[in-house]
Amino acid sequence: MNQPGGVAPYDEDVVLSPQWLAPVLAQRFPDAVPVRAEVTERLRTVATKVRFDVEYRDPTDAPPALCAKGYFDPATRGRTTRAEADFYSLAAGQLPIRTPPCVHAAVDPDTGHALVLMHDLVAAGARFLDPLVGYSAEQATGTLDQLAALHAATWNDAKADLQQHFPARLAGLARVLPAGTLQQLLDDGRTGDIPESVRRADRLLAAMAAMDNLRAEHPACLVHGDLHTGNIYELADGRPGLIDWQVVQRGIWALDVGYHLATVLDPDVLAATERELLDHYLERLATHGVTPPGRERAWWLYRAYLPYGMYLWGITRAVVRPVIERLTGRLAAAVARHGSLDLLGV
Repeated sequence: MNQPGGVAPYDEDVVLSPQWLAPVLAQRFPDAVPVRAEVTERLRTVATKVRFDVEYRDPTDAPPALCAKGYFDPATRGRTTRAEADFYSLAAGQLPIRTPPCVHAAVDPDTGHALVLMHDLVAAGARFLDPLVGYSAEQATGTLDQLAALHAATWNDAKADLQQHFPARLAGLARVLPAGTLQQLLDDGRTGDIPESVRRADRLLAAMAAMDNLRAEHPACLVHGDLHTGNIYELADGRPGLIDWQVVQRGIWALDVGYHLATVLDPDVLAATERELLDHYLERLATHGVTPPGRERAWWLYRAYLPYGMYLWGITRAVVRPVIERLTGRLAAAVARHGSLDLLGV
């Protein structure tokens, strides 16, 4: 494909231009001739999501509304990661999970910029959820179904050729910040009212190493790595789908399940329902043909992997403060309640 502006331009105006869109859309919709794009919404976090309508010269089956996700803001360009673009270009179509239909996903070979162009699901009636809005245990069964499908499809050595593109990340994540800086962040109020012995950077870093070592003892699979409510959408009929695959990695199922439940559920609801929800997840794994771990071993792993989320939100700075406090506080409370650091021997 001869692409003016490259396969993943940093310039939002280029991405929205008919000259750039035409060859991209032609890969899947040969009759599509875009003549104009009109932005309907722009959402900025670390990456920027631009929703826009597309006007075509002639009738076509090409999507009338698209969403481009990239690092268009010059202030965030150094934070780009290729994992999500690789996920959409290499993996999404091979996995039995619900994700936004992707038109184009690429990484610029010169700049490293990753760009994903998807159908605009909001225009099709979907609803993207908010990490500050409540999520029920019943809703969580639906997202656990999606996680079970993802994990089972890549369980152990299944799709090994695919999994090689998404290596384990615990060791690399643990090197993002020095212990002193991590401790300052943990002490800034984000963890809520937990014992000081749990709010220790040295123990959290040791937990990351311990979880990484545990991975070698259990069947590995692809994990989403960041499934809080803000990375979930619901179709018009209520079925959930998963978005934001920046930290997709090879890991073990408990990383996803513990992180997901501890972030989306109110702590009291979590305490009352987590064993039942874990049983539901294990049953769903079995329906996909995987032999799940025993119930008690699964319960131990679920509790032992909760520090992953506490660490991930402990190092987070480029997100609005209310979200940081809500998610870090929930995860830290779960780690404290379950004695997760003690389980790991750190």
